[in-house]
Amino acid sequence: MNLLVGDIGGTHTRLAIAEVGIGNKVRISPVERFLNQTHTNLTITLRDYLATQKRLTRASLAVAGPTDGQSCNLTNLGWQIDAQQLGDELGLRLTLLNDFAAVGWGVNALSPENIHSLQTGNPKPSAARVVLGAGTGLGVALCAPQGKVWRPLPGEGGHIAFAPLDAEQDALLAFLRSAHHGRVSVERILSGPGILSLYRFECTRLNQTPALQDSAAISAAALTRSDTAAEAALQLFARIYAQTAGDLALVGGAHGGVYLAGGIAPQILPFLQTPAFLDAFLAKGRFSDWMRTIPLSVVLDPDIGLKGAALAACET
Repeated sequence: MNLLVGDIGGTHTRLAIAEVGIGNKVRISPVERFLNQTHTNLTITLRDYLATQKRLTRASLAVAGPTDGQSCNLTNLGWQIDAQQLGDELGLRLTLLNDFAAVGWGVNALSPENIHSLQTGNPKPSAARVVLGAGTGLGVALCAPQGKVWRPLPGEGGHIAFAPLDAEQDALLAFLRSAHHGRVSVERILSGPGILSLYRFECTRLNQTPALQDSAAISAAALTRSDTAAEAALQLFARIYAQTAGDLALVGGAHGGVYLAGGIAPQILPFLQTPAFLDAFLAKGRFSDWMRTIPLSVVLDPDIGLKGAALAACET
């Protein structure tokens, strides 16, 4: 089946044509990116793209916001998406889903070259999977086996409370509480804005004047070891990412695997390939040996969400 797939973010809309074949194989055409500010609504963006394509009857859109499958409000754009109305306007049967639910679906379509294994574990084919991904925020999905696919059960796991495990993390929690007025979720740390917060925290600890103002610059400086606070921030980010992934593995009984998706993990892979990262993932007290049986991988496919949107349309 061929269909239109889209990833509707706060700044850009990414569109492609997906071809879904046997065995959850998904091929994606070259992705086109549209700046949302140049269009007054999503209908115009989709019409501009579809005007250059062959006639289609199906579409599946992953949106950066909560949705019940029928509608979604992208508040920062002022876009209200109604699946039925949009589908009628375009002459398409339309599937609407949350962007991280699409990532959860997309794990079904991963090829070996798009997975970097951090721990082989002892995978069980009928067990649940956990997918989490740090990017603009922290997405989390538990994926339950159903027939030949794992169906994501998206929630708001990125908003669970941060639980510090040592003195440095205790100090981080106090630092973040002062900035966020009390409760601190793991998303305040495991995200692009979180990297900036970690950097400022490490600058305070190291008595260093913050010279960097965005997460990309901080990550780049950490990878080149050109900024001491940046390197310390990414080391701390990686440990907390591993801790959180391990906690979610316990919650989900994830013998089907834990997958680190999102835009940040592939960019900071050297920090995830360290003994310290794996130790933090495994450090679950009496369950440390159990944790060694959990497969742990980084997702390298930048189009996993688009592929997942295609699979979701086929399964719903």
